[in-house]
Amino acid sequence: MAKARSGRGEQGQLDAVDLGIFLELQRDGRAPFVAVADRLGVSEAHVRRRTARLIDAQVFSITAVADPKLFGIDCMAWLAILAHQARATSVAEALVSLPEIDYVVQTAGEFNVMAEAACPSSQALYTLLGRIRDIPGVQLIETSVYLDLHCQQFQWSLNGNSRAVRARGESELEPLDVDIVAQLHHDGRASFRQIASQLGVSERTVSTRVARLMDDNVLQVIAVGDPATLGFDSMAWLCMRVREGADLKRTAAALANVAGIDYVVVSTGRYDLMAELVCRDRAHLLEMLQHGVGQIREIVRVESFLYLRLLYPSAIGAWGAARSLGNTSWFNGHDE
Repeated sequence: MAKARSGRGEQGQLDAVDLGIFLELQRDGRAPFVAVADRLGVSEAHVRRRTARLIDAQVFSITAVADPKLFGIDCMAWLAILAHQARATSVAEALVSLPEIDYVVQTAGEFNVMAEAACPSSQALYTLLGRIRDIPGVQLIETSVYLDLHCQQFQWSLNGNSRAVRARGESELEPLDVDIVAQLHHDGRASFRQIASQLGVSERTVSTRVARLMDDNVLQVIAVGDPATLGFDSMAWLCMRVREGADLKRTAAALANVAGIDYVVVSTGRYDLMAELVCRDRAHLLEMLQHGVGQIREIVRVESFLYLRLLYPSAIGAWGAARSLGNTSWFNGHDE
């Protein structure tokens, strides 16, 4: 079992070159090292060596960001849990040890623990909920099943230049597309020749299909890591109701365009939309709530659950494609 990591990295974990490499690879995880080196004013060998060290240390990973259904996750849900206050921390830590749970937060608000569940089926989710109810201190679970993962993006620092990956039904993709995405999830910088050899197809077939998936915004290959490493210290989960007759898809699209929103879902339950907001500080978070989310007329109510503590089981953890798939421990420090 992977060691749970609290997602409160420090910006000091990355020096200027490390940070520059990370940002360049967030724009394009497959960018040639020679191009990254040229933009940063260092040698290609230096970029290659630094990148390998940071990846080996689990500071970030270069991976595919795509619809979780492509990875066999067909049932995702947000779990709002009321835990006995004296046991809230132990409940959160028990949750993050469960393989179906990819993301746990202790929050300020009506519920003091929240978690995201990623399961292969609704039956698996049902079984998981039974196990969670047996955790000492759990008093109430409110489950919101995701009807649509509208978009996911993990690029908070690119001043609005990032592209959101939008969910797309698995039936619309050929099995070979799914296999290619799976290969890129394992290693985002694997060569097309390597992938082609693994799948028994031509290199040209792989390159053509990857280009199409990226052009269609079905797939990104980027560096993903903890936003706190980049100095984003205020995060919140937003639960929203929309006005009667509002177009949910259109409202979700407007929400996804708000700076700092990295994840938007349409859900069952008392809320129509849910989203994650990542900001630099409390003032920035307030500004985005008022002048970003607050300007979407279709949204009539917003409940904000401020993250007090964030836990996830891996370096990719909450920040990678199909957020439950990371399985290695976070690196707590590194040497030059």
